[in-house]
Amino acid sequence: MRTPNTCCIICKKQLYRRPNELKMVKFVCCRDCRSEAYKKFPNKNSIDNLKLGREKGTNHLEGIPKSVESNKKRSKSHKLFWKNNPEKLKERGKKIRAEKHYRWKGGISNLNKAIRLLHENRKWSDNVKIRDNKCLKCGSNVNLEAHHIVEISILIKTNNIKTIDDARLCDSFWDITNGIALCKKCHYKHHNRRYNEN
Repeated sequence: MRTPNTCCIICKKQLYRRPNELKMVKFVCCRDCRSEAYKKFPNKNSIDNLKLGREKGTNHLEGIPKSVESNKKRSKSHKLFWKNNPEKLKERGKKIRAEKHYRWKGGISNLNKAIRLLHENRKWSDNVKIRDNKCLKCGSNVNLEAHHIVEISILIKTNNIKTIDDARLCDSFWDITNGIALCKKCHYKHHNRRYNEN
């Protein structure tokens, strides 16, 4: 154990600190007295920094220039970049697809489920909901979902789909005339599933 060369400013406990650390600090305190020492000997710079920090009942990031507007701006520029560079998007996709992905487990996922998780399927779903803008059974516009008229399992069989890439290239998968917008309740009812509102 090293020979103590300083002491705690509150309880006078003997402590050791490196000489270069002692040059940089205003005071030295033990771990038990730290909060009391900071209250007694506040640092002006830390108080100024706290003005941007959290106060009770406020957003702790308020005042820090990482606002919603800048996030939207960044998101727009990313979308524009990938729209203007589709070949780079495909290259990027190939780098993290299949066995190259960190969560790859040997291709055990169901093809139907894998197709439903594709970005193209999300776009198809959004386009169907935008087109109909309401449930075509009850007229509600809350909790809309896109329903396949011809099911994905049938599309897989009729188009002889073996992989996700085959599904991506198949136009009948992404044809919005094969979809209608239904609210969650009607969609569950259509598939004979019990709907729980909670």
